[in-house]
Amino acid sequence: MLICSDIAVHVAMTLDATYIRGSMAAILSVLQHSSCPQNIIFHFVSSSSASNSSLLRSTISSSFPYLNFQIYPFHDSSVAGLISTSIRTALDCPLNYARSYLPNLLPLCVSKVIYLDSDLVLVDDIAELAATPFGDEDIVLAAPEYCNANFTFYFTPTFWSNPSLSLTFANRKACYFNTGFWLLVLFLFLLFLVMI
Repeated sequence: MLICSDIAVHVAMTLDATYIRGSMAAILSVLQHSSCPQNIIFHFVSSSSASNSSLLRSTISSSFPYLNFQIYPFHDSSVAGLISTSIRTALDCPLNYARSYLPNLLPLCVSKVIYLDSDLVLVDDIAELAATPFGDEDIVLAAPEYCNANFTFYFTPTFWSNPSLSLTFANRKACYFNTGFWLLVLFLFLLFLVMI
């Protein structure tokens, strides 16, 4: 399958040694539930500072010998100074923010991509998700919305002790979208970035 094929289903994930088992489970679930696994192209983003990138590549290749994939380096320095340690310890890793840079990392011919976290398991055909009609041509991203979340343990005590941060939730219904799964129209996202 050529990367610029019109029938390709593009799936992006971050890849590191810490979460490799979860990534493998996610990949397997995507392939097992796909009606045309040969049409799926995986785009893995890995830290450019990782010393084990060849090990990650060989692990994926030996586990899934027919998998069509590319690994793209992400430079941690592009976000390292922007990460707030008052939010959540698990989010301190720069690779967590690589998903926001997908339009700059992936080839220009990739028009739409599904981003998956390594802790997800799919139980349906990912091609159906990729074919989701947006309806409005200005929609850049689609993701599930959650409005019953309890954010008490999501943020650190430092966050809650800072009134300018914690007042964000005062008298509001806390809705958010899960950044661990979304469908992104890359060229529209790039246009949006140019406008801001």
